[in-house]
Amino acid sequence: MHVERVEKLKQEYTGQTVMIDSDRPELARWQGIAGQVRTVNFNGRALVEFDGPDRTWYDLEVDYLRVVDTAELNETESDSPDEPSKPPQPEPADEVPSTQKLSRLELARLQRASTEK
Repeated sequence: MHVERVEKLKQEYTGQTVMIDSDRPELARWQGIAGQVRTVNFNGRALVEFDGPDRTWYDLEVDYLRVVDTAELNETESDSPDEPSKPPQPEPADEVPSTQKLSRLELARLQRASTEK
């Protein structure tokens, strides 16, 4: 690959937010995930860091990438279903708490309260 072409790709892609634009099976794990192009190496492939827990840079062909703007990215995120919410916490019961975790003093108070009723 010519040096001029690589320099043009660097200027075009470095710092851009991209998404995978291909149905190739080896790229399926990044489908729908935005990534940041860090640079373009000398063989003309983009080094992309995808959002998520894995901060590795992946060496991908620029032909399989689609540059997205932040407005399009925000629309895509708003269309996706909300993350699962936390399960509801049980409400504290008015019943007598379990006696397994209580100190002797607390047990004595509970016993006294139950006899006074």
